[in-house]
Amino acid sequence: MPEPDSLAQHVSTCSADPVRNSDGDLTDDHGFMPRTVAGPPLTGPHAAWEQVAARLPELAFAQSAQTSIADIPLLAAGPDDLPDGQVKRAATVLGLLAHSYWRFGVARMYLSRNRDIPDQLPPAIEQPWQQVCRRLGRDGAGLTIEDWVFNNVTFTDPRRVGPAGEYRIEDAVIENLRPSIPVYGNQAEQVFTSAFFEINAAVTPMVREVCRLEQVIREGGPDAHDEVCRILLVAAGCARAATRSFRRVSPRSDSATFCDPVDWAKTLVTWTVPPPGYPTGPSGSATPLVHFFDALIGRTRYDSTLGVFARELRGTQLPRKHRRFFDLVGELDLRGYVTGLAGVAPARHTAVVEAFNEAVSAFAGDSGFLGVHRGKVVNYLGVGTIVGRNQSTAHDQTFIAGATWTEMAGKLEHARDERTGQAI
Repeated sequence: MPEPDSLAQHVSTCSADPVRNSDGDLTDDHGFMPRTVAGPPLTGPHAAWEQVAARLPELAFAQSAQTSIADIPLLAAGPDDLPDGQVKRAATVLGLLAHSYWRFGVARMYLSRNRDIPDQLPPAIEQPWQQVCRRLGRDGAGLTIEDWVFNNVTFTDPRRVGPAGEYRIEDAVIENLRPSIPVYGNQAEQVFTSAFFEINAAVTPMVREVCRLEQVIREGGPDAHDEVCRILLVAAGCARAATRSFRRVSPRSDSATFCDPVDWAKTLVTWTVPPPGYPTGPSGSATPLVHFFDALIGRTRYDSTLGVFARELRGTQLPRKHRRFFDLVGELDLRGYVTGLAGVAPARHTAVVEAFNEAVSAFAGDSGFLGVHRGKVVNYLGVGTIVGRNQSTAHDQTFIAGATWTEMAGKLEHARDERTGQAI
């Protein structure tokens, strides 16, 4: 079947998926977020995986962690063995078990910068993990943000969840959310993973708005520039909302959304890094918000270290339906449309340029999402490096002697320059 050639058609096709077992979600009302919160536990023989996953917090620092995790039964996960409706849940459970097998145990915390973690997995994890990931349309086994966060979040108050798992996207804020299957069970995990969900929920309105933008650019008309301005300002508002959400990940112990940078570094973000030979683990550079805005503002430069990294993540972390959506957004050539108004409608051009630049600034400016991201991430990385988390999701080794969190600041700034340079 040929790929849809319009944004509206693509969203309609994705929304109509009756089984909902393909990788990722894309709808008008929930954007890039799942239409339902974390699915129910696996049933039948595969419930044995759930039983071990439920014990992860108690196994995190246990000497028996690897033995306990490896002791799950070897079960097939093909279409005849695991129902379609349980594939996403299985990808989450097996991905969490795999990373926990690699990273759990007291001894693992003190290896020379975690370079010596094993690159093997027990067949009881590796074989079904490969099967469920391929059933989701991926090239191979790997933990994605979809598995770790988006498909593993539920609400602390069950009254916010409908009988089929439905929920209101506006309720998806840090205080209301928690992991369905916690890995460590600490507050740093709850706040950090819930923040990923809240931040990306902020861009939900843009799925509908960018479909409208496509129609306006195609049809034109005397009021088209007003509508383009409105949509760009909605985009800027979404970026500002995501920035406010990100700011709430707080290093202050008196905050309701406190994320202890030491706890964060020694547990969760070290845990997300797989050994060499596996696809890069979950990263903020693979979130829908980032790739959507890159496509919307027409980013073409990916020469920076993190630009190259983002392109790599695009192929391993993003669901195919999201990649196609971002391709279609880029093909709108919004920046070309805006600059083209200069010759045919100078008065309209000024207003649209202002709105376009506001969207760029809200995403990549000093006080925009990426500007705030640079400051907050570098501060957390600085603490993390001091306490021993020197390995990134890109498998880079960094060392405290070089104060490399300052080098990361430069890399983030270079990648941000590739966006702010799109302003007109």
